[in-house]
This record gives sequence, C-alpha cells and structure tokens, in this order.
Amino acid sequence: MGRREAKVSLRQRAGLASAVWAVAFSLLAVVAATPNGPTAMLSVEDVTPAVGQIVHFDASASVPHDQGNGRIVSYEFDFGDGNHTREQSSPFASHAYSLVGPKRATVQVEDARGNEDSASVRIDVQPKSPPTGTPDLTPALASTIPAQPIEGQIAIVSITIANRGNATAEAATIEVTDQRPNGKVVSIGTTSLLASLEPEVSVVVYSPTFVAMGVGNHSLQIVVGNVTPAETDVEDNTLTIGMTVLPVTGPPPGGAPDLAPESAVTIPTRPVEGESVSLSITVVNRGMVAADAAIIEISDVRPNGTIVPTGTSVLSTPLGPGDFVVVDSPSFVAVGVGDHQLQIDIRSVTPAETDMEDNALTIGMMVLPATGPPPPNEGGFSLDTALFAGGLAAAAVAAVLLATWLLLTPREAGPLEPPPPEPPDDSPPPIRPP
Repeated sequence: MGRREAKVSLRQRAGLASAVWAVAFSLLAVVAATPNGPTAMLSVEDVTPAVGQIVHFDASASVPHDQGNGRIVSYEFDFGDGNHTREQSSPFASHAYSLVGPKRATVQVEDARGNEDSASVRIDVQPKSPPTGTPDLTPALASTIPAQPIEGQIAIVSITIANRGNATAEAATIEVTDQRPNGKVVSIGTTSLLASLEPEVSVVVYSPTFVAMGVGNHSLQIVVGNVTPAETDVEDNTLTIGMTVLPVTGPPPGGAPDLAPESAVTIPTRPVEGESVSLSITVVNRGMVAADAAIIEISDVRPNGTIVPTGTSVLSTPLGPGDFVVVDSPSFVAVGVGDHQLQIDIRSVTPAETDMEDNALTIGMMVLPATGPPPPNEGGFSLDTALFAGGLAAAAVAAVLLATWLLLTPREAGPLEPPPPEPPDDSPPPIRPP
C-alpha cells in the first residue's frame, strides 16, 4: 500500500503562525508587566584620600524600581576595610580610613519589593601629608552678655578666637573660669571649636550660660587648649577680662525693655528623625526703652517627656521699642518620632526687664520616622506599564481566538480549487485465464 503525504493548507499555516504570535505576545506582556529592580549608583568626592581624612559617599543617584516610580528603602555601605554601616534610609555615609592602600567601597540598595542591587568604587588611600606649619590660637577678645549682669541673672561669655599660625586648627577647647570677689574660683564650663579654623581667620564662640553670683568685680579667665595639630606657641592662649555684678535694684528710671518671642518656626517644618533642625525666632521689644542684649535659650521636650537643651542664642545688637529681629538658633538633631514641644525662653535682658511674663514661647514640632509612607503605585504597576501590558495581553487573546478559528473551522474546497490527485495504484495486475 502506498503512503499518502499530508499536505498543510494555507489556512492551517496561518493558524499555526497566529498561535506562535499569541504565545510571543503573551510572553512579552508578562515581561513588560514585571518591573525592574533598583539600579545602585555610588560616587565619592575624593578617590585618593589621605589617612584620617573624612570621605563622603553618595548613593543618592541610585534609581528605584519601576522606571523610578518605586522607592528605595535601605542603603548599606561597606567601606572595604572591615567597616560598614547597618541598613539605613539615608543614601549618604562618611568614613575615615586608617590604613594606606587600595580599598573597594560598596553600597547595596534594596527597594520596597525586596529587590537588591549594588555598586562599588575603588578608593586609593594615601599616606597622611606631614603638616607644613602649626596653628596658633588665641582668645583675641571676649565680653559678657549682659555686660554688667545683676546678681542672680544668667550671663554668657562671647569669645573671639583667632588663628595667628600658619596651619589650620582642626579642633580646640576653650575653658572659662570665674574668680569671684571673695577669691573663690568657679568653673563656668568648656566649649569647643565647632569647625576647623584656617590661618589668619577668627571665629566667635560662646561659653555655657552661668548665673552671676556675688556683687562686685569678677575676673573671668579664658584658656584655649587641646589644639589639633599641636601648637608650638602657647604663650598667648590665655585671656582675662573683668565683669562687674550689680546688686538687685528696682526698675530703671524711664521704663524698661520688654522682650518676647513672638513667633518661631522650625527648619525644616516636619523633620525626619536624625535630621538637623534649626529654629527661626522672631523677638519683639514691647517695652519703653531699647534692649542692649539678651540670651535666648531653647529646649526640646521629647515625646517620652525628656527635656533636652538644644542651644543658646544671643541678642548682641540693641533692639529699640516696638522693633523686632529674627534670631536663628544653633542647629540640633531631631531625636524621637512623634510630637515634640520646643520651649523658647528669653533671659538676662539688659537693661533688666520688669515684665517677664511673656518671655517664654512653646511651639510644636512633629518628627517623622526615617522611612516615610510609600508613594502612589507602591507595590503595584505604574499606569504606563499597566496600559502597555494590557494592550499586549489583548493582542495575545485576539491572536489565540484567530488561531483557534482557523484551525477548527472545516476546510471547504473553493470552486476553482482542483481536486486532490488520486494516489498511484501499486496493486499487481489481475491473473487472467489462458
């Protein structure tokens, strides 16, 4: 028996092709609907730092998943010398290397879906350059605020520190003591150089506040010490100034100033925990005479009830009656998620006030958690991705239906289509009688 060859018609070929296209469209729709993970990026301001130099790392250019519509929730830095950070919400980190040689610093980022990516940068740590000179710090000038405090009044010392050397001073401490009229020496406290001080540059620092006790002439001694790098000339590291403490008297003739913290705002308005915050305080004089000086103290009542002093500002220029001035507080770190109460107190106004009932102001501050709420579309597809994937899926369904119709519809011969050829007859001829 002969074998009949099966022939695939044009309709069947079209059906098979449509089925293949349907599968391809389906796969493409799945791929398009699946968002990519994050892309980590890491940069550093100095790739050849010296030993002990603080190196700042920046991963803020990392791209979240879903074409940037997602959110990176954590960054973890490995500095390549055995030190690393924990997972943190901030894309910034700082580190100082202690050994010379090449290092490979890496950041690993993770998005809200748990996808991760990493990036690295090579760091070549160089030997520390020997200093070419030495700093020479001196307390060039100092004064008390108020200039002549009344006994029992809070005072502060304003100190101008100058660098007369030929090298930058990276750090220093400033100690202040008070020798009272009875000869007793009392420590006022120690403050620090807040930033490096270059040669031929000066800066103003403030001592801790203290209570003026003992009517009469005081001797305040200011000593600069612990300078880094070490000084070679320490003969000018001490300054002594006088302070006269006045007895408590009645109200001054002609009236008195009356300072009040009229308003205050935090910068930023709603800080994230761990973020640096400062206060902008509007101080108004409601009195009848000018105020020559004043001290503004700020404290933070945290959600757990802890009261933490955040800093002291001074009013160092006269404020006339009816005038106002905006005073910036020292910056502080927002610690503790929740509602804070910031207390602002004006003290030691010169001349002395007679009305101190309006010397305090309390404002609220909301500290947000380090990881904020997810943005819209978090955990889902973006609108563009959904529309594109939906279009591909619709095309795939249409292709499947077309392929099914082509394959299952009975084939009918057209009027002009010739019939299929008959198979050849391979049977042997019949045997006829002789």
